[in-house]
Amino acid sequence: MRLLIFLIALAASAQDFAAQFEQIKKTATNEQLYALLYSMPKGGDLHHHLTLAPLPEEWWQAAMAPGRDFYARVRFHACPDSAEPFLRWATVPKFRVTALSECAQKEWEPLRTMSPETRQQWLDAMRLDRPTEGRNEFFDVIVNRLVGMVRDPDTLADAIALYLQRYGREGILYVESQTGMNPTVDHQGRPVSREQVGDKLRAMLARPEVQASGVTVRFQVTAIRFAPNAEEQIERAHEFVDRNRDYWVGVNIAGREDNDKGNTARLLSTFRKMRRQYSGIRLALHGGEVDSPGPDVRNTLLLGAERIGHGFNLITDPDTMLLLRNGKTLIEVNLVSNKLLEYVSRYEQHPFPEYLRFGIPVALSTDDPGCWDSNLTDEFFTAVREYNLTWPEIVQLGRNSLQFSFAPDAVKRDLLARFETRIRNFELTYRGGDWAERLAAVRPAVSNYARRELLK
Repeated sequence: MRLLIFLIALAASAQDFAAQFEQIKKTATNEQLYALLYSMPKGGDLHHHLTLAPLPEEWWQAAMAPGRDFYARVRFHACPDSAEPFLRWATVPKFRVTALSECAQKEWEPLRTMSPETRQQWLDAMRLDRPTEGRNEFFDVIVNRLVGMVRDPDTLADAIALYLQRYGREGILYVESQTGMNPTVDHQGRPVSREQVGDKLRAMLARPEVQASGVTVRFQVTAIRFAPNAEEQIERAHEFVDRNRDYWVGVNIAGREDNDKGNTARLLSTFRKMRRQYSGIRLALHGGEVDSPGPDVRNTLLLGAERIGHGFNLITDPDTMLLLRNGKTLIEVNLVSNKLLEYVSRYEQHPFPEYLRFGIPVALSTDDPGCWDSNLTDEFFTAVREYNLTWPEIVQLGRNSLQFSFAPDAVKRDLLARFETRIRNFELTYRGGDWAERLAAVRPAVSNYARRELLK
């Protein structure tokens, strides 16, 4: 009886706040609404790439740790042994530079001795923040500038620790982060095995400051669909997850689907082979991240996907939309990413509200927030302003991000209970007529994307 009374009271409170939220939407400034959504419990971020989640400033801080010396290419000379990648602002460990000729070394400058002006140029080069930039700049340029730091596991671990603390301050309870299969070396150039990288990530998660963030973390291993050895990557990903089921919960495939070798269907036999060998390895696969019509999401489902990353062109496949309606497959929606990578020119073109209100399970996520210089608050703010989200819809998005996670059942139950408690407390905090006064005490960490695009 007590439980019944509690549930009735909870439902009444949520209904009362739903009406309150509609009033807030009508009267709040953009800054007030942003602060409200920043302070709101958000559930989980199910779709983001581990190496592209830290902000440029966090990468810089990690690179400044004692004993680390990174160099960035600041100029080009006509040297016969110039190091790859052939990109201005590409950043590599010192051992890569000292192995070059005297001529080629002059192309590079230590991060530690950069002037404030050059440092700012380096930071800006890691962001996709100009109208002339788009998916080619991101996939072909920015990602490759980061490779030298990404492949140093200690620097990577420090950058991750920083962004997890930032996530905690934003009210995020859970992240499922995608890690790659790239070769890894330490700062002296010595190979580091996947198992050793795993141990370094476990140690990072055990740090007091990371524990204090309140963010629960699990990982997926991601293969690149168009790589010459994509099939081998998928097999190695399954092998690694099977050996490390404590923190690694699934396998993913990523990479441009508009690449001539990015056809998902060619990987079907490999995934069938993996299902014959392994039990219980979950699949959350990129699918439909293209702006041309096609069966991309349907093909991804055939591989066994339980969650679809992006699912942008699902809207062009009515049969698959009907299949997913009220189903058990979730679409991980990335609004900011899809706009910056030019799958839409305006948010009104995005299919997200159609999926949401058609009954397809969806959740909002960030994709590559370090490169967008954005956060999960930006995703919710955009959705509220562009699609007039109601409070029940917002709460359901948060629940979905936990219910459809690959976290172990006991962990998932705990996360859902924490989320419901926090949502209830949030509703109680802002349900009165003094909500604006209460918001005045909130100090959101406003992203550069929000300053540039949302709050202007």
